[in-house]
Amino acid sequence: MISKAALFFYLLISLSAQAAECNEPQAKKILTNYQWYTEDYPPYNYKNKQGALVGIFPDTLKLIYKELNLSINIDEALIVPWARLFYTLETSTKHAAFSMYETPERMKTFQLISLPIVTQVSVMVLAENQDILTKKPLSELTFAVVRQDIGEHLITKTLGVTNKVATNSATSMINMLIYKRVEAIAYSSLVVNFQLSRLGLTDKKLISIYKAHDRFKTSFIFHKNTPACVTQLFTQTISSLDEKGELTKIFKKYRH
Repeated sequence: MISKAALFFYLLISLSAQAAECNEPQAKKILTNYQWYTEDYPPYNYKNKQGALVGIFPDTLKLIYKELNLSINIDEALIVPWARLFYTLETSTKHAAFSMYETPERMKTFQLISLPIVTQVSVMVLAENQDILTKKPLSELTFAVVRQDIGEHLITKTLGVTNKVATNSATSMINMLIYKRVEAIAYSSLVVNFQLSRLGLTDKKLISIYKAHDRFKTSFIFHKNTPACVTQLFTQTISSLDEKGELTKIFKKYRH
């Protein structure tokens, strides 16, 4: 029978070996091998008219890899439905993703590394319906949301909404509002305005009738069991880029 002292010594050696493996070269190797996922969520991440993946997070990720002397082809990141991204990052250590709003629940499920920007989620309606809909309690409105998005969390947990349609994309959600299949949507107004422009719907005016009290940080997403060496190196690199003013340049480029 192994004594307690011997067992303790074995565990100590085992943990030391694991810690030794979790160093900067190992972290860089893991980062190099990631399959990155994202969603269509302008101006944070989207494809431009030329088909290139651009936005606040793709541009930042390219800078992070450049700072670490790693190569990355950002166009190999896959744009997938939000629900698929969410499930994959829950189950796979070979994937990483961008971008996700931080909530206490999500921070228990994933390792999230935020950028120094915050976003507010709003309830929006068509301007032509504003007078009628503002007379009704928010909980009685019919909503369209993106499945698993922070907007769905807002109306369910905070506003007590039960009459909702969960879609797979922001485009589907916005079209449901434009064509009056629902009365309201819950989403980032910044993202909605970008989407309206891309859809050629700039003549459609949306009004915010409620803004969430919380402002959410927006983050890169890693599996819960991602080694500390990876998340620490990633976080340190973001901080370094921020101190150099590189992130501010990106934010100004897309948040005009």
